[in-house]
Amino acid sequence: VGADGTLYSGSADTTVRVWARVWGSAHHMRTLEGHTGIVWSIALGTDGMVYSASSDTTIRVWRTSDGSHIRTLEGHTSTVMAVTVAEADGTVYSGSTDNTVRVWSGLDGSPMRTLQMHVPVYTIAIGAGSTVFIGDDNNEVSAWNGGPAPARQLHTFTAAVENIVINQDGRLCVACSDDPNAYEL
Repeated sequence: VGADGTLYSGSADTTVRVWARVWGSAHHMRTLEGHTGIVWSIALGTDGMVYSASSDTTIRVWRTSDGSHIRTLEGHTSTVMAVTVAEADGTVYSGSTDNTVRVWSGLDGSPMRTLQMHVPVYTIAIGAGSTVFIGDDNNEVSAWNGGPAPARQLHTFTAAVENIVINQDGRLCVACSDDPNAYEL
């Protein structure tokens, strides 16, 4: 949901749809086309951009004001399941079934760093101090500080971690799995 209440949805039909909330319902405003695979994740930047992650192995960057395509981030070799943007500096993070988390410049989309994981990455979120939380196919939530050191495991579930949400102050992490848990960081 954008600051103005605009909603964005990704779809199996390879599109991103933009919706306006009108009197308690959603009104379709436009469709963003360009992906060639399922759109799994959407993130809003603080710079007027929206980012969409797809099974076509790319992240597309769109301008929120008019829906124009700005650039495509390429580097993953398999489905991109997650994308998120750090509020502090606009850095873009993506997670993929190619077992990597990639870091991209929010300014020009250039690749900055790649974290090699041991299994497919399903979800990522940014917490306090720009800590990156990673949920994966090995039932784990890990934390990474963005540097050269590997991610450290925080918790193991009994099923794959499909979503991570961080509260507003960045200190409470809730991870979704068939085995839901919440814990303070």
